[in-house]
Amino acid sequence: MRTQLNGYLVSDEDALLYRWFGYSVSCPADIRRAVAENPPGETLTLEINSPGGSMFAGFEMYSVLRGAECDTEAEVQSLAASAASTAMLGCKRVKATPVAQVMVHNPAVTADGNQYDHRKTAKDLDKFAQSILNAYELKCRGKKTREQLKAMMDSETWMPVQEAAEAGLVDEIIGGAELLPAQVVNCVGGGMRALCGAGGLPSAAELRAKKAALDAQNGEPGETPAEEPGQRGERERLAVSLSVKKHY
Repeated sequence: MRTQLNGYLVSDEDALLYRWFGYSVSCPADIRRAVAENPPGETLTLEINSPGGSMFAGFEMYSVLRGAECDTEAEVQSLAASAASTAMLGCKRVKATPVAQVMVHNPAVTADGNQYDHRKTAKDLDKFAQSILNAYELKCRGKKTREQLKAMMDSETWMPVQEAAEAGLVDEIIGGAELLPAQVVNCVGGGMRALCGAGGLPSAAELRAKKAALDAQNGEPGETPAEEPGQRGERERLAVSLSVKKHY
């Protein structure tokens, strides 16, 4: 059975809201459902095209896949970045196409407060990075040391599939075993982050506020409806006009 990990990774709680506004997102419940519905004896193939998203959503996906009783494999078709690069490692095997990219970097968060709050936030981010490193180190099986993996995260490392395979993060290049080794692409800053994000997502809080305003205007109840995305008229124009920002 094949299933998809596309778009940004978000919590189960926020997924319906983003989808209502027409955004492509994936959540841990999608993975749990795929594992539960996978026919006995079949391999669950996870097609990945994601720039990342919520770190904890990625952690939950990783854990669900790692604990799945069925055989699992990830198939990176275009991009497995940030939290998606963690989620993919929950699969027993990781395959990638010749054009795929894998990106690793440190977690980030928006914080406020006084100097003590910010110092604590920095310490917490270091601890979060250690959890990410645990997944990378287990997968690499000695091809990269923990120190090397940390340096890759510190510099925000983009890897063509050859480099990802050499690092031990990818097990097989689909139809491209003859590809020659290539240099890893290390990029820091807004240019490559913007390429990865493809526009980014607004925050769930912003969408809730926008939806509450729409509900008040239209006299509708405040609950998020369960219908499929693709609203027309004012809702569609609002979704298109939302200012977007990165959150992973």
